[in-house]
Amino acid sequence: MKENFSKWTKRALSIGLSASIMVASVAMFSACTKKSGEEPTSSDENSTTVQVASANNPLTGVSGFNQSAVGKRPYAIVVENHPSARPQWGLCTPDIVLEGLVEGGISRMLWLYADADSIPSKVGPVRSARVDYVESAAAFDAIYVHWGGATTEGMSAYDKIKQLGVNDIDGLSHSTVYFGRDSSRASRGSEHTGYTTQELIKKATTDFNYRTDLKDSYKNIFKFNSEKTALPDAACTNVKTGFSNDYMHTFKYNESDGLYYNYMNSNPMKDENGKQMAVENVLILFASYKVADSIGHVDYDLSGGTGYYISNGTYQQIKWQKGNGGTEPFKFFTQSGEQLSMNPGKFWMGLVPNGMKSATKLS
Repeated sequence: MKENFSKWTKRALSIGLSASIMVASVAMFSACTKKSGEEPTSSDENSTTVQVASANNPLTGVSGFNQSAVGKRPYAIVVENHPSARPQWGLCTPDIVLEGLVEGGISRMLWLYADADSIPSKVGPVRSARVDYVESAAAFDAIYVHWGGATTEGMSAYDKIKQLGVNDIDGLSHSTVYFGRDSSRASRGSEHTGYTTQELIKKATTDFNYRTDLKDSYKNIFKFNSEKTALPDAACTNVKTGFSNDYMHTFKYNESDGLYYNYMNSNPMKDENGKQMAVENVLILFASYKVADSIGHVDYDLSGGTGYYISNGTYQQIKWQKGNGGTEPFKFFTQSGEQLSMNPGKFWMGLVPNGMKSATKLS
């Protein structure tokens, strides 16, 4: 009898809970459709709402992250920064733009997206894989999107992809399936015309049966403040840094929206729609490198170094580390060795050569 009573009690509680949820759903719908300024009714005052906890973007710390992307692998897309590649398609969309030297004073970018749904309908120009960018993509357990691959210090980017077990989507192998060419830019050279899309990237991920769940060791690799915080060293509303005389960035702070606006060689860096790139956070990571071959390909030492973190009109000196040649994540520390706590928002991360320290100015 006790067992039967327990079963009927559980069933009654279950039915009651279901009914409560139905009532809450109706009340929520009614509240959404109510006209502005309309007085609440007694049923509104007594209704119960069911709230879903808001997730934070793991790459930016910003709340309201897509629930379907929680615990999923990010994407890392190689995008060039040659003058013939500008304006880039989707420049203002990545969570993180990681930029570094590749050869001959030219920089290239790695665009990181925590949510596949935030990849734009057109992104690029997509360019070749480089060893440093393969290692950087692996630092986030990301699916790596590129078009071809170069050789650095006797090891091709394809060798590094295989060595680190990086899942990649390659335009050289699948240009007609997962990539396209923009004929309107043909006069600039075909290497500056390649692009891909959100839809094609998702299709490739499914077709290749790539793992989409993020490994536990890459979850919550960054530490974020719960709200925007001033940094301890000094005020900083103007940042100048870069990779060579022809690839210099200036970030100018706008106090009204808390963003650092990006200028490339003193010109506003804009996307294909004329929107200027701006971020909440600027990370300057000083690193040494060597020229690995006669072409001039650069090979960074990604084991670690010093740098600056700039945000909220202020800055502080930092230390960083990754580990050279492997899949270790990027880690950031204060001067005293504690994990760096950063403000929520998008990032520009520059792997700035040590030789450009003197050209880096904060004011």
